[in-house]
Amino acid sequence: MSDSTAAAGYDTITSINFTGGFPSSKDLAASIVFLVAFVATLPVLVWRLVSPAHRTVILIRPGVFVACRIPMLIIRAIMSKTDYGLGLLIAELVLVGIGYLFLIEPITALWQRLVDASSPPPHPRWVRLLGKLLTLTLLVAIATMIASSSIVSGAFDSESMLNTVVALRPASYILSLAVVVLQALAIARTYFHFGTSNRKTAYLLVPLICLIIVAIYRVAQTYASDPSSPIRSLSAFWIMQITFEFLAYVSYLAISIPAWFPKKPKDEDMELDVEGQQARLRGTPKPSDA
Repeated sequence: MSDSTAAAGYDTITSINFTGGFPSSKDLAASIVFLVAFVATLPVLVWRLVSPAHRTVILIRPGVFVACRIPMLIIRAIMSKTDYGLGLLIAELVLVGIGYLFLIEPITALWQRLVDASSPPPHPRWVRLLGKLLTLTLLVAIATMIASSSIVSGAFDSESMLNTVVALRPASYILSLAVVVLQALAIARTYFHFGTSNRKTAYLLVPLICLIIVAIYRVAQTYASDPSSPIRSLSAFWIMQITFEFLAYVSYLAISIPAWFPKKPKDEDMELDVEGQQARLRGTPKPSDA
């Protein structure tokens, strides 16, 4: 890192306490290892997205995540061996913070599909409402992170903007932690209430536990005031965030989502189809055709 960048930005970054902190030469090996690992998954991701038997809109979110992680790792590897300016530093920090959020929503979508498959229509209304609440909360977390990221550059020159960034980033972290904890409670509740599939429930817990670990780490790291604290070390960053993010991401690619979690027709469509079949048996047109 250049002396001018260090002089201009060190105190500010320390105040914001970004996850991952300043890239250094110690980041090079880990950046390359994870870069290779993420790039190696791209053929599988593309295959899952384009194959008629496997494609689903749910995989778009992990796709956005990996689109954040690969550039972040490239930037971090470059920064570990060369001087860099504030622009590159901010870009890397923003990508670190926002990518994780796109791994969370698939859990909600898959959980709702699992409940739909485990309970007869009409499906529980509270499941739909909770699903919408989780999605809305996650959108607020993403919006908060984007708002924080958009004013990071101004935080180096304005104390008020610095205070705003310091407030918004932890808020986003806390909201994302709340979402994954609620997801865990919802999965447990529906497992015992509706008897959802043991195998599919266990599968959902794999990425969810990884995401909970990352969420707890992000919050704990943000509020760790001691720069020498283990939670603020580079090893904690690479293990507690990047490794568990990677495991959660890979878990989405490991199965055929449409095969494991097929999307059921809407209740009203199913009811109309039943009425249509009954009408055909009587030799009369469907109500909608009358």
